[in-house]
Parts: sequence; structure tokens; C-alpha cells
Amino acid sequence: MEKLVENHLGKLLYNGYDLFSLAQKYSTPLKVTFLDVIRARVTELKKCFDKAIEENGYEGKFIYLNANKANYSSLEIETAFLAGDGLETSSNYDLLYTESVYKKFNETEKPIVCNGYKDKAYLDNIIRISKNIKIIDIIDSLDEYNTLKKKGVKLEVGLRLHMSSLYEDHDDRFGITIEEFNYIINDISNTNLVLTTIHFHQRGFDYIESKFLENISLAFNYYCQAKTKVLSVCNFDMGGGTPLPTDYSFDYDAWANLVIRHIQSICAANNVSVPNLLSENGKYSQKDSTVNIYKVCAVKATTKDYPWYLVDGSLLIAMPEYYALGEPIKVVPISNLGKPMIKARLGGITCDCDDVFQESNGYIMMPKDTKDLYIALLGTGSYQNSMNGKRGVHHCLLPEEKDVVISNGKEFVRHDIQGIDEIIELMK
Repeated sequence: MEKLVENHLGKLLYNGYDLFSLAQKYSTPLKVTFLDVIRARVTELKKCFDKAIEENGYEGKFIYLNANKANYSSLEIETAFLAGDGLETSSNYDLLYTESVYKKFNETEKPIVCNGYKDKAYLDNIIRISKNIKIIDIIDSLDEYNTLKKKGVKLEVGLRLHMSSLYEDHDDRFGITIEEFNYIINDISNTNLVLTTIHFHQRGFDYIESKFLENISLAFNYYCQAKTKVLSVCNFDMGGGTPLPTDYSFDYDAWANLVIRHIQSICAANNVSVPNLLSENGKYSQKDSTVNIYKVCAVKATTKDYPWYLVDGSLLIAMPEYYALGEPIKVVPISNLGKPMIKARLGGITCDCDDVFQESNGYIMMPKDTKDLYIALLGTGSYQNSMNGKRGVHHCLLPEEKDVVISNGKEFVRHDIQGIDEIIELMK
């Protein structure tokens, strides 16, 4: 989470901006996206790993991929694309959109890593686009492998491992079994496919160092096994799993060093060369780039315990991930700071009794003075758009928030941004 700073004037600053002033300028409901946060997250993580690579004499590269599925808004993807090393796709539609991004910026060398289930259209477009743009198709099933083998195409591929034991109380449908992995690495020399990448997905919601090291050690044994069988193997893709910056004190330099040294030690023990390290990041770069702002428009005291503060929008629309997955989102007042606080609960103005927010203790601390009281929802940049049907029909036909984008000190209303020249200028 970007640090909230209350300055000497009693204003709450986020990424250097006074959120209350933005609410007054554009009115509410309002969504503000800070492209600078995305750009900083990408460049800072790359610097941490590049530094660790240099300090430890690591002979591979760190490759930062933006996981598009976290936020399909074009400015957000393009910002991460320009700052990073490539994009990661999850479906045929995702790939077609990504192709348009590469064409827009005349890029062919940054890799596109293709994950997910491959239907015929997805696989056909992977093959077509790979003739002009570097693509790594991450094979997700034995059927996919056999289809590519029968086609006889020359294509760079990876293998996604299915290892349920990586997650406690969690199983997923992705990846190939260990038996399928063994079959493929022994058979792939009979095909035109070029195996370069071993992939596993490390979930990144709750980072626990001991569990992370256990998971990466288990998965990395299969890199070593593949490397001894197939000389072209040179990449290890740890999927997601970059710790989310919810703790201001998290040391990414130390984490990068931990990862690099751990991989070096496993490679040395197995007498194999170290790989390039690929990292697919969505929440890490996107989550804290967006803030939603609302005005408290009414107070209702229907119970004896805590009053309801009603905001001029829908909390369900703003943060569906909070309701669906329990994803942490911080809610704070941004005006009437320094005034007496009381216990309250928040409600949207839809007709749904579930359109409410309170912390785990059953309330949230808010200023008692509700005149011109505004609140901000922090950390709404990942998955919210795709889960709430942006630019669709909303609950109770409520309008969407005004959508403001901030980059390098410049403010734009999103629908006013047009044309490649203006987008490139915004990215600078």
C-alpha cells in the first residue's frame, strides 16, 4: 500500500496528492488512477533483482511480465508494458489485445507468455503471432502438447507444473501432472517444439517466507530435472507470488537476494546452470494504483450501536473483490481530519443490504462531523474492473465513478485520452 501521509495542513496525501482536493475538483463518486505507482512498482522490483543478480554474480536475467488479467484497462497495461519486459496472457481475447499493444509500440522482442487453457482459437493465434513476436506458450495439459506435436510447428514452449501440495487447503485445475511432465521431457526431442521454460504459480496473497521457500524448492527440482534432459531449458517462471506491499517495511532488496541465492544454491547442488527468472505480476503493480472516493451523503441510526454513514455510490461496485474473495482494501476518511472520531458503519446507496463495509470488529472509525465528509477506498486497482462489469449495467442503474488518471503530475479524465501520441506523452 502506498503510504498515506497527513501533512502539516491536516490533509491526507496519497502518492503526493491531496485526495480531498481531487474530490472537490472532480466531485464524487470518483476513481483516481496513479500510473506513477504502476511505473514505480515495475522499475523498483526490476532494480532490486538486477542489484541482487550483480551482487551475487548470478548469470541469468530477471524478466518482469505484467499479468494482464489483473487490470485490462489499456493505460494500466501499457504503462506496465513500457516499464517492464513483456506481458502475460490468459485467453485468446487477452492475446489478441496484447498483439494490438505490441503493434502500437512496434515491439517484437519483449516476450508474450501465454498461460491458461488453450482452445483452438487461442492456440492458432499463438502459432500465428509467434512468427512475428516472441511468444512462450506455457503448456497446460497433455492434450495441448499432443496437439502442438501433431501440428509439427516450431514454437517456444514452457511446462506449467500442477503440484497441489504447494497450497494448503487449495487445489486448482491448472498445469500438467508429474507423470505428464516426465513423459513430455522424454518425448519432446521427437517434436519441433523448443522447451525453454518451467513454470509454477506461487499464490501471492499471504507471503510467508518459509512456505515460499518450500514451494519454490519443490518446483525448482523439476527445473533441474528438465535441464539435465533438455539443454534448451533456460527459464524458471515463478508466476505470481511477489509479496504484496501491504506492509510498508517489507524489504524487496532482501527478498530479491533471498530468491537469487536460494536458486543458486539449488543449481549448485544439482550441477546445473542458473536460469533466467521470470515473474508474472498483476496485483503487485496494479492494486495500489487506484483509489475510489465517495462523499458521505446521509446518516441513519437504525440500531443502538453504530450509525450508518451512507456514501454517494456503491461499495459493491467499487470493490467486488473484497466481497468475493475477502481481499483487503483499506477505507479511510480524507476530510474532517483531526476531529473527534466515532464508531460507524458504511453503506452504499443501492437497495442491497449487502452493500456495506465494516472492519472485522464490526465497525470503522470515522469523524463524528459528517458535513463535507469524504472517504477513500485504497487498493482497488486489481481485478475490480473485470469483476464489476465496467461500462455495463450496474446495480440499481447507478452511474460509474468519474475516472481520472494521474501521471507525472498531469491529470486526465480517461475518456478524454485519445490517440497514440497523447498516450505516449502520458507514459513519459
